[in-house]
Amino acid sequence: MNIGERIRKLRKTLDLTQQKFGERIGIKGNTVAQYELGRNEPVDAVFSLICREFNVNEEWLRNGEGEMFNPAPSDVLDQLADKYKLSNAAHIVVEKFVNLRPEKRKELIDFFMEISKAIMESEADPHKAALPEGTYTGFSEDQAVQVFQHMKNQIPRTPEELENKYPPVEPDRKESGAG
Repeated sequence: MNIGERIRKLRKTLDLTQQKFGERIGIKGNTVAQYELGRNEPVDAVFSLICREFNVNEEWLRNGEGEMFNPAPSDVLDQLADKYKLSNAAHIVVEKFVNLRPEKRKELIDFFMEISKAIMESEADPHKAALPEGTYTGFSEDQAVQVFQHMKNQIPRTPEELENKYPPVEPDRKESGAG
């Protein structure tokens, strides 16, 4: 199977027309047709776009080796969660972290390094409870996720929802005499 045939097979597997397939990666449908017919071969940038947009295994697309699709990130995360017995909250933390842009991951790591440094430079015992005994009744990671989920449903998502939930208040127009 050549590259054009693999592109056609991928497109058909995704149940997309040449036009729709092209739109998803920013090229014209007739360009896709040219690839499929073997008249033109995609440039490296197009290979990258196809692989990124459709989660395609680049080795399969270029050479026909391996599986058509890369494992879905959630599949890999599910394997990690099972292997390391992650709670739901820990699973979400890992998923959100790996989905961050690299510069945001670096910022987050730098932030945690700053916290670690502050703890190490602190006079307080980092292993001693910050609250007096009996103050903290316990709160699991999963309970925290449930609280955040509950709160998330109460937060307006659009300006219209915000105004419906909290209508604007007209200020009193009394003359203050200042001026």
